[in-house]
Amino acid sequence: MVQHTSAHPRVVAVMPARNSAATLESTFRKIPPGSVHEIVLVDNASRDATVSIAERLGITVVRHPVDRGFGGSIKTCFRTAVAAGADYVVEIHPDDQYPADEIPALVEAIRSTGDTIVIGSRFLPPRRALEYGMPWWKFVANRILTFLNCAMMGIRLSEFHSGFRVYDGAWVRGLPLDAFSDDFKLGFELVGQAVEDGLAIGETPSYCRYFPEMSSNPLKGSIVYGWGTLTESFRVMLVRFGLRAPRRPAAGQAH
Repeated sequence: MVQHTSAHPRVVAVMPARNSAATLESTFRKIPPGSVHEIVLVDNASRDATVSIAERLGITVVRHPVDRGFGGSIKTCFRTAVAAGADYVVEIHPDDQYPADEIPALVEAIRSTGDTIVIGSRFLPPRRALEYGMPWWKFVANRILTFLNCAMMGIRLSEFHSGFRVYDGAWVRGLPLDAFSDDFKLGFELVGQAVEDGLAIGETPSYCRYFPEMSSNPLKGSIVYGWGTLTESFRVMLVRFGLRAPRRPAAGQAH
């Protein structure tokens, strides 16, 4: 990866949002002052006061007038962040589930390791997810998926599916975003791309709170997402064994 020589790399936090008025401000208030240089919120056709609240808080807002899906929102988040000169891009959802106050620790982890992605894991230790209210069916499904994902992609992580992450901006800048999904699968495809590129992925202990106002992928969406992670893992496995062409040429690995 690119070595960031600046003592003060530019950190941009991105928020993919849809109808997040009830939790946006509480999420924003938990971001430690001075820990990020800019916050970008991509509003995915919200029908509530998400945009007006974000503007009042001084957040940079990009609006999608029609629903482009979660993946579509992340793509816009990334494009806006790199255009703003981000050295690191922090993904934090505005639903107040993930610990925004841990952003400095997440950024320090990627700075100290040189990893491409660092994931705030809900499963370090494994039962921590249950302690914070994760439903049993999600816990079991996540454990099974993670085992299969690890086996096929040849890496070992405690989880792949957390929405609290930090990415190296130089890597994000070169991503073939148009080749990725516009739905929730994109989050996993980013991990698959880093594995395919032969780059390191790290993780730090974190958590996710579960409460009535939280945003959540419904059961049908979770099934579709789970199947999508398996197909992506299988694709990466074929690339690893030389049985399928990579998503982008090897030159994309030069960081």
